[in-house]
Amino acid sequence: MVDIKILFYIIVILLSKQANASQTISIIRDAEIEFFLHKIIQATIDKKTKTNLYYPRLVSSNEYNAFVTGSNKIYINTGLIKKANSLSEIQGIIAHEIGHLVLNHHNSRSINKRSLFNYSKFASIAGIALSAVGKLDTNSAIGLIVGSRDLVTKSSLQFSRIQEQEADKFALDMMRKKKIPFDGLELLLLNLSNEEVSGKTSFRGYYRSHPFSKQRLDQLKKYKENIKYYPNKIQDILINDNKVSLKYIKNKIQAYNSEPYKILKNKDYNDIFLYNYSRVIALYKIGKYDLANKHLKILENEYKNYPYFFELSGDIYYKKGNFKKAIEEYKKAIKTVNGQFSPSSDLIKFSLVKSYIQTNKQNNINESIIILEQLIHNSPKWGYLWRLLAKSSSKVNRKGIAYIALAEEALIKKNFIKAKKYVDLANKQPSIPSSYKLRGADIVAKIKIKK
Repeated sequence: MVDIKILFYIIVILLSKQANASQTISIIRDAEIEFFLHKIIQATIDKKTKTNLYYPRLVSSNEYNAFVTGSNKIYINTGLIKKANSLSEIQGIIAHEIGHLVLNHHNSRSINKRSLFNYSKFASIAGIALSAVGKLDTNSAIGLIVGSRDLVTKSSLQFSRIQEQEADKFALDMMRKKKIPFDGLELLLLNLSNEEVSGKTSFRGYYRSHPFSKQRLDQLKKYKENIKYYPNKIQDILINDNKVSLKYIKNKIQAYNSEPYKILKNKDYNDIFLYNYSRVIALYKIGKYDLANKHLKILENEYKNYPYFFELSGDIYYKKGNFKKAIEEYKKAIKTVNGQFSPSSDLIKFSLVKSYIQTNKQNNINESIIILEQLIHNSPKWGYLWRLLAKSSSKVNRKGIAYIALAEEALIKKNFIKAKKYVDLANKQPSIPSSYKLRGADIVAKIKIKK
């Protein structure tokens, strides 16, 4: 029995480690960078693929990587942006990830994984059962469990390698149609190939979802030999006629991740514009808000009608506690974005809502409720929006809406008891809008289905 307990604890530890690994992904929501990445995606995909809108999400990770999970979101690591040498390099990787989505790899991979996992689970249970009745010693049982998981890993990754090659071919076709240079992608594969050759461990390429980079590089070279195309070398993205370079976005990420006083003490710089931007961020982070805005005005003279400098100015005023000025700046930002990319506008509206709530003025609170209802329509599973709607509604004595909002938040968090309690409280209110009453009924119905 002791052996079985040890075996059980090993399995629990392995599963908990996998769970913890999946929870370490940190998403950064930044209106400017998301709009920049959106522009890159739009410049990468062709007219036929544009029927689907893909939403970029920035992941806080130093790993040079991007990935998709089967939805219309493309997750791009900060490490990819920081280490990329050109826009075409990022475009090549994005085209590859879009290939996975267009070719519907996620669904077929899920089916394959599920059948393999069922085999692994059966083998694990068999190993524990045989060990329990004394027909299999503990070491052999562990061997059966680990061995079955090993088979699942190898089989699923082998399945994935075929998909990766298909996505590579899709990316190359897309880049050719859009006249995107292959140089960045070729340099990337060359560097990765050299790293793999110099690797010390023979298992380096065994457990991998992608084919060897040398193989992928050869595929790219053969592809180039068989086609004729004349690439456009675009290194900047236009936002309201302002050229936004990859170097600028890299500098922004670096500025927010750096020690402020280190930036302020640095006198060794090549680009005065980027240096001044870094100073604005550093001064903002240490609470020197007036100085930060002073340096920001210099930048605004160079970037005309640029929404994300207005947004940054709003952030500075918000931190200073000047909510009236923050509201003015956020409104200017929203106006100049002009609905070009709604998720970017929504993030600025989110900041505007927080400023409205801080004023404690009834007109502003009512305005925040209107905006929050719009934002919730676009992002119904963003729990914090429901929390803000509850806060705003309670400030103007609209308790029915507040309780339903709290119920929606509880439902997102899968706290069904609390969700039902808030719906009951909402229904006791003398005046509750019919739309929110219907929401309450929907919540109760969802809870019954979940149970």
